[in-house]
Amino acid sequence: MHIMRDLLLCAWREVSRRPGRTVANVVGYLLATALLVILVSLLLYARAATSPILAGTGTHFIAFTPICVGGPCEKLARDPLEGFFLNGTQTRLLAVGPIARLNGDRNIRLASPFLLYRFRDEHGGLFSVGGYQPGDGTAVATNCCADTDVIEGHFLGDAERGTVMLESGYAAARGLHAGGIMRIAGHAFPIAGVVNPGIRPAKADVYMHFDDAARIIGTRLTRPLAGEANVVLVEVAQSTLQPAAMATVTGAMPEMQISSYACWKPAATVLGMNEGAAWLLTLLISAATVAMALRAQWASTLERHREIGILKAIGWSNGTVVAQIVAESLLQALAGGVLGVGVAVFFLRLAPVGALTSIAAGPVALTPLVLGSGLLLPLLGGLIAGMLPALYAARRRPAEALRQP
Repeated sequence: MHIMRDLLLCAWREVSRRPGRTVANVVGYLLATALLVILVSLLLYARAATSPILAGTGTHFIAFTPICVGGPCEKLARDPLEGFFLNGTQTRLLAVGPIARLNGDRNIRLASPFLLYRFRDEHGGLFSVGGYQPGDGTAVATNCCADTDVIEGHFLGDAERGTVMLESGYAAARGLHAGGIMRIAGHAFPIAGVVNPGIRPAKADVYMHFDDAARIIGTRLTRPLAGEANVVLVEVAQSTLQPAAMATVTGAMPEMQISSYACWKPAATVLGMNEGAAWLLTLLISAATVAMALRAQWASTLERHREIGILKAIGWSNGTVVAQIVAESLLQALAGGVLGVGVAVFFLRLAPVGALTSIAAGPVALTPLVLGSGLLLPLLGGLIAGMLPALYAARRRPAEALRQP
């Protein structure tokens, strides 16, 4: 206990003897610590604010099977111009059961059946009808249409039957509006709303409840539909899981073809970059801090080589010399670390930039892990910076140190 106290007192006297060098070292630790705490806190703040957006970017796709893949080319439509089409490709029907089982996979947030059929109207024109499950909101909203797309009337509810919604371009071309009537295959459907879904992979001219679509499409086929769909709408749990989700779908139904926008790829890439940025930043700042401290402490030790030689000549052991120099380095590191953390807290909490960063997602979080790392960095740097010169000084013989000018 007394030895430790004496070492600290000697270390304090030594750092006090060279105030200029000591202040420079403390300021170096202060700046490094403050920079680490501020940048890592802001980076974690930005990651927390952007990760939910990036994780949900492009997390959807549709799956279908072309009509002649994996089975007979069954053409059910009585009218040769009608049929189950997607992006100009005629598709096969799929049982709804396997689609529902996809929801048990951890990579898939929701999989929903979808009917997309091309009708001929009474004037010989063609239009498409999309039948969806309103209760499957997540998969439907990202792949087909959402309540935020309504520009007239209202969005079809889960329990709403016998009504339709029209795509805005199709409605405008035919002069149709919410509250009007849409005739499909000789049946009249009240128009509940008009939507502008923009770019969606499963887009149709007319939208209706899945059961209504199955019923009305069945009147145009050689046989009724029996729990079938021709498209699968898939919402993925997270953008980084998109490849795994696609593999799940094609693994469960090998003939399936995937149609997806590629925006999930840059989103997943940015997420991965954000995950590693904090560690890379910490490593770079730590390396710079250790290099700075090591240079300063090495220079200080070389200047004192005669003093160290005298101490060893009067009986100081190598261990005592090492402990003395390391204690000096740690005192400066601790002072700089505490001051640096204080500066970082002030900057993030009281300075104007701290208030600006809190507008979008609340105040920047100063977590114990970040603050602890801010104190650990200078202490680690001080230990390394003190240990290497100390070991060098301790290895030298007293006579050699005293002879050197």
